Amino acid sequence: MPARKQAAPPSALALVPAAGFGTRFHGAGPKALVLLAGRPLLLHALDRLFASGRVHAAVVAAPSGHEEAFRDVLKASPVPCRVVDGGVTRSASVARALAAVEVPDDGLVLVHDAARPLVDPVEVAAVVDAAAATGAAVAGFSLVDTIKRVRTGKVVETVPRSELFAATTPQVFRAKLLRKAVAKASEGAARESTDDAELVERAGGTVAFVLTSRWNLKITYPEDLLWAEAFLARTGWGGPAET
Repeated sequence: MPARKQAAPPSALALVPAAGFGTRFHGAGPKALVLLAGRPLLLHALDRLFASGRVHAAVVAAPSGHEEAFRDVLKASPVPCRVVDGGVTRSASVARALAAVEVPDDGLVLVHDAARPLVDPVEVAAVVDAAAATGAAVAGFSLVDTIKRVRTGKVVETVPRSELFAATTPQVFRAKLLRKAVAKASEGAARESTDDAELVERAGGTVAFVLTSRWNLKITYPEDLLWAEAFLARTGWGGPAET
């Protein structure tokens, strides 16, 4: 009896919001182009998305006026990339990137921060696979610190952390679900969201949670670059060519 062919793994189009500036670095220029081990954060992130075996192309939302600089950098991308003009907010950048491409309703779109250069390719694959099975999935890790609710400089509550998790990226959705969530968020004067899964939740969607490594940090402060440099030096992981 002939062996049954294995189904191809699911594949997603990556939407990469990269329109932010590194103001906390006290320097000028887009944060996505800040160098880590001599390579822009954006390329580190794309390298790892590609190495997952689940991302076939990407749309990068760049800061207005910096599109050409991004196109030059993306010549070294391991996946085909399209650059679009990003928005003032993260949500606006994701919405513009999503609107710039045609993805079937049941196709998968993956949102990943350009400032998360250390995402584990195996964990990227796990989030994509979870979304393929459920419709929506988000990466994240459990909290280890004691959480306090503070008002006017005073602790008013210690929040039980057993059911609290920090959401990161990638976040992966069926295209129809994310489009519905983005459209609903644009109606009226809804509060700004820093998390695409929240938009899906507001629109009535259910999001699966995939527990991932705490090393998937977001580069926000100069010391974060030091942590990332140390991680790369320890692991020796330099990109798809070395995997």
